[in-house]
This record gives sequence, structure tokens and C-alpha cells, in this order.
Amino acid sequence: MLEGVYVANLTPFRDDPDRTLDLDAYRRHVAWLAEHGVTGVVPFGTNGEGPSVSAGEKCQVLQALVRDDLGLEIVPAVTQGNLPDTLALLERLNDLPLGGVLVLPPYYYRPADADGLRPWFEAVLEASRHPVLAYHIPMFAVHVPTELVCSMPFWGVKNSSGDLSYSARVRAAGKGVLLGTEEDLVGQLPDAEGAISVLANIVPEHLVGIYERVRAGDVEGARALEAQVQQLRALAGGSFAPGLLKQLTEARNGIPMGTVRPPLTPVPATFDARSALHDLAVAPA
Repeated sequence: MLEGVYVANLTPFRDDPDRTLDLDAYRRHVAWLAEHGVTGVVPFGTNGEGPSVSAGEKCQVLQALVRDDLGLEIVPAVTQGNLPDTLALLERLNDLPLGGVLVLPPYYYRPADADGLRPWFEAVLEASRHPVLAYHIPMFAVHVPTELVCSMPFWGVKNSSGDLSYSARVRAAGKGVLLGTEEDLVGQLPDAEGAISVLANIVPEHLVGIYERVRAGDVEGARALEAQVQQLRALAGGSFAPGLLKQLTEARNGIPMGTVRPPLTPVPATFDARSALHDLAVAPA
């Protein structure tokens, strides 16, 4: 059963000509997250720059995390964009002890309807030995119809649409939901198994605290923590800002989070992440 707070963790790249993936920084950051009580990590999603990372790099990172054995559930995002590469990566992931796989549908051919997506997901579900979550993020990929999720053997979805009715239909069919946005977590968490949060890279203890307080019925305490998270969300500028998020994460944990890969652009050097955290009453490293 997948439940709790999962981190949509960022991918550190060195500021060299090839933007080399910094495996040491990656592992150190995940270890820091583990120390702060999160349930697991979801590598290579949207803010993890998954489409910018090769399958070989992904497997190298995942194998290192498995060896580190930090007590976290690992649920990698599969964002290959075509069926052959998706199936090939799933085959490589089958031998790893993962909590599940988060599979993004093809994101180029928009719109795609249920008749086209069904055979695509049938092949995915047949290929994976792990529980499969559909990655519903219509702002970047195609809409995943609820009739597909409800009628096929998915574990459930990561719902990054912010649509509460979508989550409700999925859960009514006995499937699970992990929330993909921090918007109104206190209101949404009672109707979900947990969350996959990018802001948990920066304030993991806040997200864990919100989840635990909601589960305990302490709405007032959860709202107090959520107020800080919403301030941080506003500072981060919305749902997609990996460069800015890396700066804030580095200011918080003291681990070099590096830069982004093109075509994304780095944050201007004038941004002072430590001061920004101080203004939000979040203690920097």
C-alpha cells in the first residue's frame, strides 16, 4: 500500500559543459530527506527533469539508492514518451525492489483518447512487475481518462491536475490517489492516500507534519504548517521551477544541487535563496 509523503525529488547537475548528473549530491540529498521522515522518493518526474535524463543515468541512480538502503520506498517516474523505450526501461526496473512505478503517458500527440491510450497502458501493465501509477498531469502530458484508470489494473494515479472530482472518481473505483500538488493539502488529503510533493525537497518536515496532523484530525495544526508551505509555493512561482527549487533546497540542506539541463535556464545569480528562506522563517543550512 502506497501512502504517506513522497518527495518528487530534484536531480542535481554539475555546471560543466555536459551538465553531468551529480550522483554523490543526489544520494546525499535523498539521505537528508530520509532523515526528515518522508515515506519515499519519486525520482525523475517533472521537476526532477525526467525527460532530460537518459535511461542509463536513471538506472545508475536507482541502483545506487537501492544499495544505500535508506528505508525509503522508491517509486521512479517513467517519462520516456514512446512505448518501446518505456517498455525497455520497465524491463530494467523489474529487478529492482521498488514500491511502484509512475508512468507518464505519451505527451506529444495531444489530444489522445481512451481508445488510443488503452493499448499503450495494456502493454505497460503487462510489462511491469511493480504496481503502476498513471501519471495524470494534463498541463504537460495528455489527460488520463478516469475510465481507463478505473477499468484497468492500475494501483491508482498521481493526480497533478488539482481536480478533486478526478480523485473522487478514481477512489470510488477502489484505486489509490497520491496528490501531485500542494494546493489545499489539508482539504484534499482526507480523500487521498498521500502526496508526491516537490516542496518536500525543501521542507520535508512540514509536509510530513501536515500529513500526520490531517490523519490525527488536527486540522488547525495542519493549517498552520500549510500556511508556510503556501508561502513557499508562491515564492517558487507555481508548479514548475526546477532551477529555483534547487537553489532553495541547497540553501536549506547545504548540499550542492547544481544547475539544470538545457533547454531549461538557471536561476539568475541575483536570487538570494538563504534570505528568501529566512523571510519565510525556514532555517537554512
